[in-house]
Amino acid sequence: MKNSTNAKSLVGAVTASLLFLTQSVGAATIYSDDLSGFYEPELVNYVAAQGSFPAVVIANPFGPRADDALLASLELPGFFPPTKLRATTVAARDDGHLVLVFNPVRTSNGNTACAAPAKQNASGTVGAPGTLRLQAAFCYDDEVVSEAIMEMPRPTGLNDRAFDQAMAQLMEVLLPSENRNLIGGCDNPAGGC
Repeated sequence: MKNSTNAKSLVGAVTASLLFLTQSVGAATIYSDDLSGFYEPELVNYVAAQGSFPAVVIANPFGPRADDALLASLELPGFFPPTKLRATTVAARDDGHLVLVFNPVRTSNGNTACAAPAKQNASGTVGAPGTLRLQAAFCYDDEVVSEAIMEMPRPTGLNDRAFDQAMAQLMEVLLPSENRNLIGGCDNPAGGC
C-alpha cells in the first residue's frame, strides 16, 4: 500500500514538472525596459482617474478591428485601480496614454514610439517566423515615460493563455509600483546621491 502511494506521488510530481516545462517553453522575453526619471505611479493613477486609460494600437496581429477586444483583455497591474483601457487614435491622443506597436522597426525605441507611433511598424515585413514582437510605451503627450519590448511565440489568438500571461507581465514591467531608477529617493542613476 505504501509503495502504491509513493508511486502516485511520483507520477503526480512528474506530471507537474512536465506541465511547468510546457508553460515555460511558451514564456515571453521582456527586454529593453526603461523608466524615465519622471515615472511615478501617481502619474499612472492620474491617467486612470480620468475614467479610462487611452491606448494607441499599431498593426494589431489579430486584425484591424480587434483593437477593442485586445484592450478589453488587458489590465493595469493589480496595485493600480481597475481601469478599462480604451482605443484612441494617434491624432486624438493627449496627456498620458499607452502605445502598443506590433512588429516594430528594429530602430524603434520609446521616444520614437511616443513621438510617431504610426511610423514605427515594419509594415510589409514579418519578424522571426512564429514570433510575436511588441513594443509598449507609456507616453505623456509625445514624451516617453516608460518602455519595454516583448517577444514570445506567436499566440493562436486573443484568448491564448500564454499571451494573456505575457501581456500581464509586460504591463507590470511597463507600469511598476515604483521607479526602480529612483529607489531610495536618489534621482541620479549614475550615483553621487
